[in-house]
Amino acid sequence: MRFRRNLGLVLLGVLVLLAACGGGASPRTLPCGQLPEIPYSEDLARSLDARLSPYLQGQTGPISLRTTSQELTSWLAYAERQWPGVPLRGTTVWFSPGYVHLSGTVSRVTPFALHVKLHMRVWLEGQIVQVAVEEACVGRVALPGWLKRLVQRVVNETIVDAAPLFRCTALEVGQDTLFVEGEVRP
Repeated sequence: MRFRRNLGLVLLGVLVLLAACGGGASPRTLPCGQLPEIPYSEDLARSLDARLSPYLQGQTGPISLRTTSQELTSWLAYAERQWPGVPLRGTTVWFSPGYVHLSGTVSRVTPFALHVKLHMRVWLEGQIVQVAVEEACVGRVALPGWLKRLVQRVVNETIVDAAPLFRCTALEVGQDTLFVEGEVRP
């Protein structure tokens, strides 16, 4: 666990340097693309919150969750108000076949906020979700391959650490939809 925390601090330090040095486009930087406009829906946020709350409060057992980009993004905005200490703010999540895309601002971890974007291919291997980070940006600066692999390693290790708490039996990522099925364990 100490290794992962230190690795996370090293990663954040490198991200800070890249963000500070990345004023404009160069041959080494690639545009991360525009974010989709996903409108906030209080009704969708409350609907997803009602389905997730029992598990967030300790309920165990089978779970089957189908959500959309708008519902999950709305719930994350709703959750920011519930848990103000979460270091990822202004989060937008959207889905395309086989991919999860995320954009948000990391704060409280570094002296200043960093806007990050991740485009990740996801799949189920056994009962563990696997992630391949195919694009990662801090601000307008695309991260180099070695740093994307480092981010990918941290994400996958975090998922493995959670594996004793959640067994995933089905994962489908479609156009604007996510379906996850499994069991939340005590």
